[in-house]
Amino acid sequence: MRFAGKGPRLALPEAARLLLPAGRTPVWLRQVHGRTVLAARAGCAGEGDAVVSRDGRHALVVATADCVPVLLAGDGVIAAAHAGWRGIAAGVVAATVARMAVPGASIVAWIGPAIGPCCYEVGEDVAARVVAASAPDVARPGPRGRPHLDLPAAVARQLASAGVRRVRRLDDCTRCRPERWWSYRREGRGAGRNLALICRAAGGSEG
Repeated sequence: MRFAGKGPRLALPEAARLLLPAGRTPVWLRQVHGRTVLAARAGCAGEGDAVVSRDGRHALVVATADCVPVLLAGDGVIAAAHAGWRGIAAGVVAATVARMAVPGASIVAWIGPAIGPCCYEVGEDVAARVVAASAPDVARPGPRGRPHLDLPAAVARQLASAGVRRVRRLDDCTRCRPERWWSYRREGRGAGRNLALICRAAGGSEG
């Protein structure tokens, strides 16, 4: 498991290979801000926002620039999900856990760096959809009177609802940490992408 932020601007396959242990093949997605979960295959697995693998040679990769990267492992299976507000509202987290086909209690999840509630101002309609998919306390009033969303908290709520109790979080706000992470809210179209990767290390543990 690894979260990688700012670095040289490389195509995703090349960037992933620089971060992977020897003998691992990167698997990535054409991310579309939905809830589709795909079975892994070497290279691009297709159009979706989560990928699941039982192949020990695979390293699963998602790219983010404010959305929430979610990495999961349990009983011979690993998964990676890209959870923006649309994916959270659509249920990508629960869909990923279900596709892993193991008890939620056996899964360990890692929630990576994403835009925090300090910076993520949204409209009332967006806030209402994320709240409906998670819990009321993931939204709070902002200083300008518009809602601020806590997307990592919404993901944590959805993981708990899916039976996942072992959850670890890296609580960095991507917008607040320009020296470490890319942020679309901060840099716009010029933003690079942060990578989240998961694979099984030698001996079967997550790496």
